[in-house]
Amino acid sequence: MVGRKVSLKIQKILPFGVILGEEEILLPSRYVPSDCKLGDEVLVFIYTDSEDRIIATTLEPYGVLEDIVYLEVVGVCKFGAFLDLGIAKDILLPQSSLKVGQKVAVQLVLDKQNRLLASPNLKFQHYKGSPYVKLSAIPYRKTPLGFECIVERKYRGMLFSNEIFMPIVLGESYEVQIKKVRKDGKLDLKLAKLDEKEQLLEVLKRCGGRLPLNTDSDPLEIMKLCQMSKKAFKRAVSHLAQQVRQDEKGLFLEVWSQDDDRNHNRSDISNDGIPNFK
Repeated sequence: MVGRKVSLKIQKILPFGVILGEEEILLPSRYVPSDCKLGDEVLVFIYTDSEDRIIATTLEPYGVLEDIVYLEVVGVCKFGAFLDLGIAKDILLPQSSLKVGQKVAVQLVLDKQNRLLASPNLKFQHYKGSPYVKLSAIPYRKTPLGFECIVERKYRGMLFSNEIFMPIVLGESYEVQIKKVRKDGKLDLKLAKLDEKEQLLEVLKRCGGRLPLNTDSDPLEIMKLCQMSKKAFKRAVSHLAQQVRQDEKGLFLEVWSQDDDRNHNRSDISNDGIPNFK
């Protein structure tokens, strides 16, 4: 059960939390839904606390047991690195030389003591589903060919540089389509096509909220930066009139917060403000 999300019935209500299921697992008060009562079922994630006691949380983890995820290092010790799993307790990646702030692709596993650990040994599954479907992919490594991706937290895929129409940020989630399923189960991917408005917004957001383009720009520049015709670009700008403005420097998003800046990798913008398409 450790490392899984399960639905458990409230057996007891205590001053410091509730007891769930026949296994009598504690869900601390701060995670207990305000309107729950005895006999209700609660969807929780099960893990072990710092004293190796099995405990529950309603926080949403970045992954569950056997998932392959891309996590940030938030602490280091002589035993390895601690990674942010999205819950109160960080997860240990043993024998790691990573530094705080770095990100790494790991698989969530259990050790001999039934504790959740991060493993650098990624065991991807072979994809056996239908081709041409849309899936979620997280690029985690840049290669000469393009970007290696974690697909649906369990498959390996590749986005090829010569087919990418926007800056790619490691660790962000993208909607992709399967171009080809290889014999070894690996996937050749392409970015799912967006409509004109979505595509322009996506490029703007990944470029820090500003583009050195306007509706009078050269069609070749528009195609280079946005991968769309000038006619489609002008239609998108017109439809986004409430969100996108123009000034002497080009297009910019009307509402752009500091949080937006933190959530996007500004290394995708060159010194002259032009996005670095890879």
